[in-house]
Amino acid sequence: NPSDIWMVKDGQQSNLASVLGTTRKALGDLDKTSRELGATTKFTAGQVTQLQTEFAKLGFSTDEIISAQEATLALAAATNIDLATAAETAGQMVNAFGLGAEQTDRVVNVMAASFSSSALDIEKFNNSMVYVSAVAKQSNISIEATTALLGKLADRGIDGSIAGTQLRQIFLKLSDSSNSLTKRLGFTVKSEEDLFKALKQLNGMGLSTTEMMKGVGVRAVSTFSNLLQMADGAEQLQKDITGTTKAMEMADEQMDNLEGDTLKL
Repeated sequence: NPSDIWMVKDGQQSNLASVLGTTRKALGDLDKTSRELGATTKFTAGQVTQLQTEFAKLGFSTDEIISAQEATLALAAATNIDLATAAETAGQMVNAFGLGAEQTDRVVNVMAASFSSSALDIEKFNNSMVYVSAVAKQSNISIEATTALLGKLADRGIDGSIAGTQLRQIFLKLSDSSNSLTKRLGFTVKSEEDLFKALKQLNGMGLSTTEMMKGVGVRAVSTFSNLLQMADGAEQLQKDITGTTKAMEMADEQMDNLEGDTLKL
């Protein structure tokens, strides 16, 4: 029943307004764009309002939500995840890596590109990033580089919380000037350029298991050993997922058929 649908939509708008600290009648452009996107994408206006609410919960302003929502819709459509999850994940990554809300499209394109180029998916990505993102930011390692490393680890069956906690440990150890590995290198990791340089040099040294255990700890040895072997591949993946419009491309491709036309109708 159309009237029932709009009653639900009104309730969702009221919830969004309460999160933003305003009234449903004052939502203005948020209401307008939710209706427009509901008419031109595979999602309903109510689902778009749910996405807007998730961004609002993460501290995004009205203008920031409007700036972020179209790219996030594309991510959800491209990777077949629900809008609320797409918005929550993208918003958390923007905050975790200290990016402005205007860079949400960068984040969602990195996610879409990595999901289509590696064994990463939204669940593995979330479960890893919750542990490693803060330390990556502290070490000046970008979301692109961190995601590329997680993607290559996932390709080898190392993913989720294990990949996140062990990658965090490796970042911390390689940024410590008193660590046995950084002493051998002669420098500490203070950027992603340093990181890839360190991994390649350490790989060339032919480290023993004992030396790796001493450098990164027993639990992180397996992940570290894999990182040493795949440093070149991870660096290439970083380049491949940087500066793309993959989310929109994938979403357009998925909707370019009769089913997509029917959904929008």
